[in-house]
Amino acid sequence: MKKEKRGRIIFRIEDIPDLPEIIWNASGGYQNNKWEVPEDKSLLKNMVSDEDIEQLYSMEESAEQNIYLRSLLSKPLKAKDEELRMRAMKWVIYDWGHVRGLKGSEEVWPKQLGNYEEAVIEKFITENHKKRIASWSKVLAFADSAKYAIYDARVVMSLNTILDDTSYPQRFYMPPPSSEKLPKSFSNIKKHVKNLYPNKQPKYLGYFEYLNLLNAIVNKKLAKNILEVEMCLFANGMNYAEKYAAKYGLVSQNKRPKKLSKL
Repeated sequence: MKKEKRGRIIFRIEDIPDLPEIIWNASGGYQNNKWEVPEDKSLLKNMVSDEDIEQLYSMEESAEQNIYLRSLLSKPLKAKDEELRMRAMKWVIYDWGHVRGLKGSEEVWPKQLGNYEEAVIEKFITENHKKRIASWSKVLAFADSAKYAIYDARVVMSLNTILDDTSYPQRFYMPPPSSEKLPKSFSNIKKHVKNLYPNKQPKYLGYFEYLNLLNAIVNKKLAKNILEVEMCLFANGMNYAEKYAAKYGLVSQNKRPKKLSKL
């Protein structure tokens, strides 16, 4: 393990050579899963063309539809017009992502993200760390799916459940479940994961480690891109939540949602 000046342990894929295979082999597929898009087509008006909107909503395959959606939103998210950028960000976070609460802090993101230069994004991620990670990671992933991936409660639920079946002691930070579509067990599991650490300041794995892991999976040619890995982890998040809850007696009475939706 590599150490920083303050002694914090830094996660590197090189420390666990077979972790990419472990994660990928356990992640499952995303076919036959549903990702909702807002029923109101007009919410995309003035951000993408009418032709693109009609093509999007004519797609019957849900995963294909959401992959195409990211390509459509990339341009307005990178627009020089900050008002257009803001509308696109809010659509991704709230209309598509169903994030609740905490509105307002994203108002400064259009300026902070600049032209999405690598150094600028690295600084942004470092400064925001865990704060609203499920929201800003959506923005980054829609702006550039080749480099960035969504980091939300379902994705991390899959990762931590898989890690729980290995000897590796660290866990990924679990964002607070911000969607009413998620069962209560997610909050219980978040507390349980925190209690796995013997001290009060757990050295969680975070967004940089997450991207490192996803890219390692792609570099080993296990998946074609990081979006594919993200989608597999997300699609199986509910199943892994049930598995984790049952393993530790954290069973929730909440019913499983009929459709998947991003956090």
